[in-house]
Amino acid sequence: MWPARPAVALLLLLVLTVGVLVVAASTGQSWINPFHPADAMSAAIYWQLRLPRVLTAFAVGGLLSVAGTGFQVMLQNPLAEPYVLGVAGSAAVGAVGCAALFPDAAWAMPAGAFAGAILGSGIVGFFASLGPVRLLLAGVVLAAFWAAVLALLLSLLPARELGRAFGWMLGDLSASPLSPTLLLAVLGISVLGGLAVSASLDRLLLGEQQARALGIPVHQLHLGLLLGASVMTAVAVTAAGTIGFVGLVVPHMMRMLIGPMHRLLIPAAALAGGVLLVTADTAARTVVAPAELPVGVLTAMIGVPVFLALLVQRR
Repeated sequence: MWPARPAVALLLLLVLTVGVLVVAASTGQSWINPFHPADAMSAAIYWQLRLPRVLTAFAVGGLLSVAGTGFQVMLQNPLAEPYVLGVAGSAAVGAVGCAALFPDAAWAMPAGAFAGAILGSGIVGFFASLGPVRLLLAGVVLAAFWAAVLALLLSLLPARELGRAFGWMLGDLSASPLSPTLLLAVLGISVLGGLAVSASLDRLLLGEQQARALGIPVHQLHLGLLLGASVMTAVAVTAAGTIGFVGLVVPHMMRMLIGPMHRLLIPAAALAGGVLLVTADTAARTVVAPAELPVGVLTAMIGVPVFLALLVQRR
């Protein structure tokens, strides 16, 4: 039986999620009542512009959080997440590189981002075979390397493409190339997949030797976690650009609220990650309206202090 407190917390989180989605879709330069829009124009803005963007932000935040949860349990380290491991950086290099090669193609940046994320995940997979500590160190170094390559590519990018590239690198939910339906479907499959192996993930927390003694195929589980988290990261980065620290902050906070049991932690991380990114995106498009702040800047301002606190705590 699930403990009462975590189950209640998860239920409250679900209610909060519904409320945040409704309020965020109604919020903008003007408030739109979703049940009684003022006119046809308001209804079109709500259903065709705001709600798809809110659902996209929710799905992307959920995917990054679930991916971060997978990386952290695989590496036995709460500091692991796609941004820190360099997967997001490789996706940014792929996106900007394709934009430089195909400046007039609308598909260039999304396709390049997906290919770059897969490449970065393959490199992470190689270093994962050398041990968790080396993988985390390699991720930090690779992130710096991708940043240098990115700076080189930006210097070669045509001037007319710089604005789009910078906007995408800082996180952009205004024009996602992937539909909210597809993103929500990927998130749902990811959560169900995580729940299917939740018991094995719980045993993995005891250590690899203990997990093997309990009959868990640790190598296959690590490979599945790496592949699943990499695909989630690739989809999220393709949809919204590089948004860092969501996969770091949310799983850690949900462990403090819900506990380490993954049958509760995974859905809680998906909901909380979605709520965090929807809230950040709503603030990004309303604080200085009609201009927009990069949503990745807001998530970094939240994530960096938490990351530093974790480093101090685990010195």
